[in-house]
Amino acid sequence: MNKPKKPPTQGIGVQGFKADLYASDIPRIDWHRLTNIPKFQMYATEHAGKTYGDVSNVMEWIVGYVQDQIHAGNEQQLFDAYSKWHDEKGYWKQEDYYGVLLESRGQ
Repeated sequence: MNKPKKPPTQGIGVQGFKADLYASDIPRIDWHRLTNIPKFQMYATEHAGKTYGDVSNVMEWIVGYVQDQIHAGNEQQLFDAYSKWHDEKGYWKQEDYYGVLLESRGQ
């Protein structure tokens, strides 16, 4: 008597899991928060080649700008460029890159 062949065992697995997106010890860049901070908007305006007269509502274009910049390089490069610009400006020595006062974080 011939038994019908069973199909191969099926398994469920995670494909394309990005540990860096979910690991709790890796800091994430909060782009939503940054795009709403005036100093990041200033950075984006300068680096997008826009004049302040051209940007009556920066929120109309900044999200697309950030997405384009991330796709052109990577998000860490964009954040590093912003961080360098932030430090070189020297206007916000008492704030971190997100606008949080350094004293309020215990530093």
